[in-house]
This record gives sequence, structure tokens and C-alpha cells, in this order.
Amino acid sequence: MNSVKNLSRLTKLGLFLAIAFVSMSSGPARAADLIKCAYPYWFGFAPTQVAAKLGYFAEEGLEVTWVFDNDRANVYPALDTNEINCTMRTIGEHMSRPLTPDSNLVVIGVIDVSVGADGVVGAPGINSVTDLIGKTFAGEINHPGTVMTAFALKKAGHSLSEVDVRLIATDDASAVFEDSEVAAVATWEPMLSEIVANTSRKGSSILLSSKDFNGLITDVVIANKQDYAANREKYAKLMRGIYRAVDLYKKNPDEFLKVAAPTYDVTPDVMAGDLGGVYYTSYEDALEFFGIGGKHAKLKDVIKGLNEINVDLDLMDAPISFDVMVDPTLTDGLFEGHKR
Repeated sequence: MNSVKNLSRLTKLGLFLAIAFVSMSSGPARAADLIKCAYPYWFGFAPTQVAAKLGYFAEEGLEVTWVFDNDRANVYPALDTNEINCTMRTIGEHMSRPLTPDSNLVVIGVIDVSVGADGVVGAPGINSVTDLIGKTFAGEINHPGTVMTAFALKKAGHSLSEVDVRLIATDDASAVFEDSEVAAVATWEPMLSEIVANTSRKGSSILLSSKDFNGLITDVVIANKQDYAANREKYAKLMRGIYRAVDLYKKNPDEFLKVAAPTYDVTPDVMAGDLGGVYYTSYEDALEFFGIGGKHAKLKDVIKGLNEINVDLDLMDAPISFDVMVDPTLTDGLFEGHKR
């Protein structure tokens, strides 16, 4: 999952930290109640901005600052040293290098699941993932579409190594797909649908969609582990605000979109269309993902599958377990004694 709009990335961490943060709070807060976040320009993270604009964070004495940055080379070193405190991205991408079992990072929440926003377009005659064997597949190595392709091939008894993988920038997917040698391309909405509708290669279709992968492409909230351990209530405030914003989307999507869309410089109608393939996770969903109340943790199964894929793709040296990567305890009783 990623941006529907191409923003320039920040390349100097000092500028990134000193200048680019934008306050999402309407009033001052104590330093202990400040959270600095950096995450990709992606509509799935909009509940954070909505929570700020509607005062959900301020009600609890929390200030959240943020910047859009998709470059892990910027974000992860700053997160590891606590120059920023949180980020958000797909769990599969988070698990990739440089993450190790002793990294100073911890997953504390879920925010959305791709249910159609990511996928793979297949050329005419490519009707199943096994039709890609021996042919050219174009995509970024850690793109959700590439992950889905690897997952589907593995389930069919094959490997992505049996496919000729051409590494591209996803923003170039439309142009790349016009090459008759390319059998399939990984992309996201709205480009996913636009390629099918507009390509000169008539008969092309969506080969794989995230809606068919049962939570494989889940976005999570990641915190600096030491800061989280020392200030758990600060992060509880963050997650309560996010889940309250998700509640608003489910009850009154028009109001949510009215508040969220200006941050992304789009109209509510455009944002609504692009959110058609996104499922915002409620607090009740979070209970299932983290296995609260004796339930089996849904996120544990997702991580298990992604461990296999990422190791096969040489994105990880070895699997990292759910118990090492995730702290589900913040979710348990999150709203007890607090407004929802």
C-alpha cells in the first residue's frame, strides 16, 4: 500500500526532523505527552490526522507531530534512536531488513488492511499465477503485489525464483506494462484499475488482488521500544485516538472524509473512491489481530506467512516471531475508564 500521489522524499534527516514536522494538535502539550511520527503518504493512515483535527488526542493531553516520508532509510534510523517515536507501514515491509530480533522497535497497533487497494495486473493469456512461470513479472521487491505473487506461487508449489523478476518503480507501472515482454505488473489503486481500463493490451485483467489474501497486507503502528516501555500511556492515547477516528469512519464516512481529504490535497469524493480497497481496523478488529481474550492472534498467522515469503525473497536473514516483534498488551483494556 502506498501513495496515490507522488511526493518528493526528504533526503536529509536533519531537515526532516527539524523542519518538516507538522503539528496535528490544537494546543500545547508536555514533552512527555509528545509523539513524533513519520509515515508514507497513504490514505490508510488518515485516522491519525482525523483524530488530531477533531481533538481526540488533545482531549487526552497528547500532541502528535507528523511528516510524510516513505523512505525507510530515513525513517528507521530515526525511529531506532527515538528522534521520531512512531511509524506506520505494512507488516511485511516492516519485517524486512534492517529489522532484527533485537531491534529497538515494537508493533503496538493495527490501522488498516488492504482489501483490494493492491494487486497485480496480468497480460492477456495470464489467467493464473502459475502462468507467470518462465515469464517476466515487473514490480518492486517488497511491494504488496510482489509479496502476494510470491505467496500465491508458494501455495501452488512454486517459487518466485521461477519467474523473471524485473525491478521497477511502482509509479512507472503503467508505462512498463505496455512492454509486450511483461506478463504482469505489481501496482496499487488507482493505477491498478487504470491500467486494466486504459492499456493497449486489451484483455488484460487483475490477476491478484489483496481482497483475496485475508489480511496479508496489513498496516501496523510501530514504536520505539524503549520510549514505549517508559511511556506506555502516551502510546495508549495515540491508539485510542486512532480507533476513535476509525469509529467515525464506520458511523459517518462523509464527516471523516470531509476532515481527512484536505490533508492529502484531494476531494472527499476522490478519497472515497480510493478507499474502496481499504478496510480500517476498529478496536474490535485489533482485539482479533492481537489475540486478546484468549483468541488466536490473527496477526500471528500473517507474520508466519510473511516470514516464509521474506526469507525466500532474501528480505530477511531468518524468521522473526510474533512474540518478539509485537506487544499485544497495550490493546487489552485500552478503553477501560476512557472515552470512546
